[in-house]
Amino acid sequence: MSAKEVVLYDPTAEPRILAAGLAQRLSSLRGKKVAILDNSKANAGFLMLTVARRLQEQYGVGEIVKREKGIAGAPSPTILDALTQCDFALVGSAD
Repeated sequence: MSAKEVVLYDPTAEPRILAAGLAQRLSSLRGKKVAILDNSKANAGFLMLTVARRLQEQYGVGEIVKREKGIAGAPSPTILDALTQCDFALVGSAD
């Protein structure tokens, strides 16, 4: 039997380091418009809407703008446009 040469390839790459900073902290929530991006996971919209309403009661948050995206991935430009008109956002709920 003859020996066969096997070539192995390493698929890993160096990690990408992206320069990103944190958004400036709001000095107050009073009167601020809150965005909710509901990712259609079970109870995600209910949870974030409840949090937003609590923020209204306790900290004087203003209008709540809620949008739903029914698929995995980035929201549509229309949804992004509505949410970027807000002062802060609640996003990222999972099952």
